[in-house]
Amino acid sequence: MFDVSQFAISVSLAAIDTVRMPWNINSAAHIFEEEFRSMDQQRRLVTFFLLSMGVMFLWFNHGLPFFYPELTKQKAAQQIAAQKEKEAQKNIGPEVGTSRPATPNLSQNGASSAENLNSDTTAQADPQPEEIKLEEYPSRLITLGSSDLKSKDYMQVELTSQGAAVMSLQLNDPRYRELTDRNQPLHLLGTVEGSSRVSFDMKSGAVDHLLMEHGKTLETVNWRVDEATLTDHSATFEYPSPDGKLLLRKTYSFEPGDPAKRDTFSKGYQLNVILDFVNLSDQPLELQYDLQGPVGFPLEDEENTRRYLAIQAGFDNGSGVRHEQVLASEIAKQATAGEIENFKAPLRYLGVDGQYFATLLAPQEDQTENNWIKIAQPLLLKKRAKTEYSLISFSLESNPVKIEPQQTVTQEYTLFAGPKRIALLQPFSAEDMIEYGWFGWLVKIMMAILGFFHNSLMLPYGIAIIMLTVMVRACMYPISRKHALAAKRMKELQPKFEEAKKKYENDKEKLAKAQMDLMKESGFFAGCLPMLLQIPIFISLYQSLYISVDLRMAQFLWIDNLAAPDHLFTMPFALPWLGSSFNLLPMLTVCLFIVQQKMFAPPPANEEQALQQKMMGYMMIFIGFMFYKVPAGLCIYFIASSLWAIAERKILDFHDTTAETLSKKKAENFKKPVNQDAGDKKAGWLQNKMAALDAAANPSKKTSQLKPVDSNKKGKSKSK
Repeated sequence: MFDVSQFAISVSLAAIDTVRMPWNINSAAHIFEEEFRSMDQQRRLVTFFLLSMGVMFLWFNHGLPFFYPELTKQKAAQQIAAQKEKEAQKNIGPEVGTSRPATPNLSQNGASSAENLNSDTTAQADPQPEEIKLEEYPSRLITLGSSDLKSKDYMQVELTSQGAAVMSLQLNDPRYRELTDRNQPLHLLGTVEGSSRVSFDMKSGAVDHLLMEHGKTLETVNWRVDEATLTDHSATFEYPSPDGKLLLRKTYSFEPGDPAKRDTFSKGYQLNVILDFVNLSDQPLELQYDLQGPVGFPLEDEENTRRYLAIQAGFDNGSGVRHEQVLASEIAKQATAGEIENFKAPLRYLGVDGQYFATLLAPQEDQTENNWIKIAQPLLLKKRAKTEYSLISFSLESNPVKIEPQQTVTQEYTLFAGPKRIALLQPFSAEDMIEYGWFGWLVKIMMAILGFFHNSLMLPYGIAIIMLTVMVRACMYPISRKHALAAKRMKELQPKFEEAKKKYENDKEKLAKAQMDLMKESGFFAGCLPMLLQIPIFISLYQSLYISVDLRMAQFLWIDNLAAPDHLFTMPFALPWLGSSFNLLPMLTVCLFIVQQKMFAPPPANEEQALQQKMMGYMMIFIGFMFYKVPAGLCIYFIASSLWAIAERKILDFHDTTAETLSKKKAENFKKPVNQDAGDKKAGWLQNKMAALDAAANPSKKTSQLKPVDSNKKGKSKSK
C-alpha cells in the first residue's frame, strides 16, 4: 500500500540532503554549472525543496489527523496520561488523618542526595513512631470442586491466596468443551494476556495506603487461608490491616448438584462470594472498596460468530428488572475517547456474556433498599484491531461501609458462570439475555422439537434437523403442491403468452392485462405462498442455532459443530471475507437453489421477466457469499428442504395439468349456455357433459373433439 507520509518524508530528506552540501557564493555557480547546466534546473531544485516542505507541513498538520484520527487521539491521550502521572508523582504524600511522614522520593534527588540523606539521618530525623510489622502468609493455591465428569460438581474453581482472588473457573460438563480442543474443559474465568487483573481482586484506599509503605497492596499480598473452614466446596481467606484495627475476610463456596439436573439446577453454577469487614477497634470505622468483576471470559470462534462479548446489566426499578446491553466495540470506543459511561442505578445483576455462556454477578440484597454499590464501571481489558473482538470486564465501587466497634458488616454476592438457559437464568431475572428475535414463540417451538428428537428419540442433531425439515415440508405440502402445479401450468400456457404478445404488440396495457389473466388462470400468484411461509421458519431456525447451547459442538458426518460452518478443510491461503476455511455445505446449498430455480421459474413472458430471471441468477452468486459462513445446521435445513422440493416437483411432473385445466375451463363455459331453445339446451348440455367426461378419462384426445355440438349449432343458425 502506498504510504503518503513515507513518501513525503523521503522527498524532504532528499531535498535537505542536497541543500546540506558545503558551498559558497563563488563555488555555487561552478557546482550549478557542472551539475545542472542551466538556471532552469536551479529553479527546479528550489521549487522541489519548497514543495516537499509544503507537502510535509500539510500532511502532518492536516492529512494525518484526517486519515488517521484514532492515531492522533491515541497520541494525545498518551501525552495527557503521562502528564497526569508526572503530576501525581509530584503530589504523592501521606493520607489525610495519618501521622506517618511521607517517604522521600530518592529517584528525583539523584545518588548524591541519597548519600547525604543516609549520612544525616541520625542527626536530622525526628523521632519515628514504632514501625508496624506486616503480616506475611505463604502463597497458596486452593481448588474447589472437581474436574471429574462423573462427579456431582458442575464446575471447578481455582483460588489463589495472592489477593484472595479467583484464578480460573472451568465447567466439567462433557458438552461444554473448548472449541479448539475437545479434550480440554471450557474456561469461563481466567487471566488476560497483558492485563494484571484477576477476578474478585479488591482494593481499599484505607488499607492499601498502609500496605504501600511496605510495597504491597491488597491485590499483591498473600492472604491467610482459614484451615478450620476449608472444605472441597468452600474456602475462606483473611487479612488484617497493618494497624490491627480491621480484619478483611473473603469466603468462596458453591453447592454440588445432581448430574441429571445440569440444565435446571442453577445453584450448581453459582459461586457465592461473601465479604466480611470486622472492626477490631473500639472506634467506629468507615472504608470504601473496589471489587473486580469476572476476568478472562472467552470470545469463541471470533472469525465466524456474529455475537461478540457484551456487558449485560439488569437494573431493579422496584416493579421489575430493566435490561441493558453494552457491546465490546462500544466500550473500546468509549475507552479510546476516555469517556466510559458508568452504571449508577440499583443493580439486580451485572455480567459479561457471549453467544452461549454468561458470567453474572448479583448482590444478594435488594439494592433499592440498601444500595451498597455506588458505581459499576465497564472495563476494557484488551483492545484488538477489530474492536468487536476486544475483551472486557467491569468493576464495582462501593458506597462507604460504616462498621461499629467490635462489629462485622457482611456483603454477599453470587456469581453465575454457566450456559445461557432459561431455567438457569430465572433466579436472576436475566431471561432477557437470551435473544429469541422477532419470532420468539416459533423459536421456542423449534428448539422443543429438536430437543424431543434428540433427547427422546436419541437422534443426532443433524438427523433431528432433517426430521424437522420433513415435518415443516409435510405441513406445507398442500400449498407447495399448488405452487408446483402453477409453475407447470405456466409453462403450458407459454404459447398463449406468445400469442398475446403478437396480438397486443402495440398496446402494452392490454398486453399486461392479458398476461395477468393468464397468470390468474394458472394460479401462479397463489404459488408464491410457500416461499412467504418459509421466511419465519428460516429466521426461527437460524435463531435457534444462534442461541441454543445444545447445538454448539454437535457433530454430524464430518461436521464438528452444527452451530458453525462445516469447515471441511483449511486452505493454505485466506480469501477476503471468506477466510481460510473451505466450507462445502454453503456451495451445495447454492447449487440446489439454482436447480430449484430452473425447475420452478416459468418461461419469461416478456423482456422484463427475462431480465428479472437473469438478475436472480446473479443473486444466487451473491447469496453464496452471504451463506458461506452460516451455521452448518442451517445449510442442512436448506439442503433437505431443496431436495424435498425437487423430488416433489418430479413426482408432480407425472400429473397431467392440461386435462385438469381444460376440464375446469369447460365446466365454467357450460354453466350458462345462451341463445338456445329448450330442445337444443337439453341435447347440447348432455353432449357437452359426455365430451367433458370423455376428455377427463382420455386426456390424450385432441381438444378439437370436445366441441362437436358447437359446430353443428353454428351450422343450424346459419341455415336459419
